[in-house]
Amino acid sequence: MKPNLILPSQNMNIIRFALVLPLILLAILPFGCRQDESKIRIGVSVPKTTAPIYTLMREKMIELGKAEKHNVEVIWHGAEDQGSKKNHIAREKQQIEEMLNLNIKVLILKPLAPNSAYTIVSKAKNRKPPVPVISLDQMITGVSTYGHIDINEISLGEQAAQYLINQIKGRGKVLVLEGPIGIPSLRNISIGVYNVLYAYKQIHIHNRASLLNEQSASSTTDQVLRDYAKNIQAVLAVDSRLAVGAIQAVQLHKMTDLILTIGVGASKEACKLIIENQHDAEVDLQPEQRGEEAFNAAMKAIKQKPFDFDQQLQNGRIMTKTKFTSSRIITKSNYTLVKKMWPSLFKNQDGIR
Repeated sequence: MKPNLILPSQNMNIIRFALVLPLILLAILPFGCRQDESKIRIGVSVPKTTAPIYTLMREKMIELGKAEKHNVEVIWHGAEDQGSKKNHIAREKQQIEEMLNLNIKVLILKPLAPNSAYTIVSKAKNRKPPVPVISLDQMITGVSTYGHIDINEISLGEQAAQYLINQIKGRGKVLVLEGPIGIPSLRNISIGVYNVLYAYKQIHIHNRASLLNEQSASSTTDQVLRDYAKNIQAVLAVDSRLAVGAIQAVQLHKMTDLILTIGVGASKEACKLIIENQHDAEVDLQPEQRGEEAFNAAMKAIKQKPFDFDQQLQNGRIMTKTKFTSSRIITKSNYTLVKKMWPSLFKNQDGIR
C-alpha cells in the first residue's frame, strides 16, 4: 500500500487557500451586513395585536412603510397574543429585546405595566446608537420619551355630548351611564360629557355608575326608565358596551324611536345596531388615522426631527410632548365609514334596512 503523502505543491496550495479564506469571508460579510442595514425597522409593542384598533393601525403602518422610498419594515408584537397563561410582562420584555437585536431604529410602546416599563425605555436609550421611544395610549411613568400619542378622552365625551345637544335641541332629560368607578379613561370621557351638558340649563341629567358590561347597563337603564315613567329623551354611555346594554332596555320598553342613544368606542355590536336603525350614534376613535400619526412620528424620530405635538402633559416631574389623534361621529347617514374596521357587518348589504 502506498503511503498518503502530501506533495510540496499540494501543501503550498493548502497554505495559500488558508491565507486567502479570511480575506474572502471579510469581502462577503460586509455585503450581507449592508443589505440588512439598508432596512429601516420600526418596532411596535402593544398588549394585543389582534384587537381591532391595533389591527387597523398595523395595516396602515405597513402600507405607509411600503410606500416609503426607503426600505421600511414595521415589526409588531403583542405580549398577550399567546394566551392568558403566559407571563405577559416577561414576554413583553423578551419581544422588545428581540426587536432591539434586530436593530430597530425606533420603538412605539403601549406598556403592559406603565410603572415598570421605564427599564425597557432605559435599555433602548442605552443602545448605540440610542433607540427613541414613542409611548402609545399609555404614558410610561417617570421617564422621558421622544413623544406620546394618545386619544383626548375628554374630547371624546365632549363630542358625544355635543351631538346629543344638537339632536334634542338643548333641552330634555338625559341618562348618562358613567361606567364603573376607578377607570381613568371612562372618568375623563365623563368629564368631557359634563363639560358640555352643564352649559345647558334645560338639560336635566340623571347619571348612574354601571359595571362595564351589557347586562349591568341594561338593568340600570331599565330601572331609570321605570323610575321616571319613561320620561327620558336620551341615553349617553361612555363606552360602547354600556350603550349596547342601554339599547336592550330601550327596546324592552319599545322606545327605540323615542330615545336617542349615543356611545363611545364604535364597537362591532354598537355599529351593527346603528346599521339596523336601533342605535343613533357612536364616537369612532379612527384607528387608521392613529396608525398614520404613529408612523409619521416614528419617521421623524429616525430622522432626528422634533416631535409634532399638541400639548405637553404632566408625567410625574416630567412634561411629555403629546399628540392627540382625531375622532368622529358615526351615525345612520355615514355608517359605511366603519366598513374597513368591521367588514363582516357589510357582507349582506341587502339585509340592511
